[in-house]
Amino acid sequence: MEYERFVEEVQRRAGFEGRDEAERAIAVTARTLGERLLEDEAAAIAGGLPGPVAAAVRGAGYQGDFDRDELYDRIARREGAPRGFGMEHAQAVCQVIGEALPEAERRRLERHLPGWADLFAPREAGAPPPRPVHAAAPPEVGQGSTLATGRPGSRHPLSEARPETAHAASVAPRLRRGS
Repeated sequence: MEYERFVEEVQRRAGFEGRDEAERAIAVTARTLGERLLEDEAAAIAGGLPGPVAAAVRGAGYQGDFDRDELYDRIARREGAPRGFGMEHAQAVCQVIGEALPEAERRRLERHLPGWADLFAPREAGAPPPRPVHAAAPPEVGQGSTLATGRPGSRHPLSEARPETAHAASVAPRLRRGS
């Protein structure tokens, strides 16, 4: 995944108004994640991430084992935000990290941080949103009158049409054959 798309995904999922907020959350979360990873783990994970995210993970340096609560606290403190926002930002960034990583690196990260595996799980495509109450229900397939909702075939196929050869009230002169 390219860095531009990575930032856009984090911005959309975390509800940031500006790109700079998303980039700050990405940098803080990636650095904090890097503090939890041993050097070889950080290098393997960083290899599958876009440049600036990879640099933050690699550059952090292992600072010991800590749990998810500590992850959220560190992120919130570094962003200068309430803990709830730090948690939301961490979850959004980690989910995009999980989607950006190749399968093998994501599995490696999940093995190294088993209690955090759900943070990196790619988002599943859900069902489409429900139809608004005020919108009319679409017709059953084959019951509508549009190309999208109608049935295949026709009651009056074009191949069986017998159009009139000339209109009775036509003012156009008739062409004679051979002239």
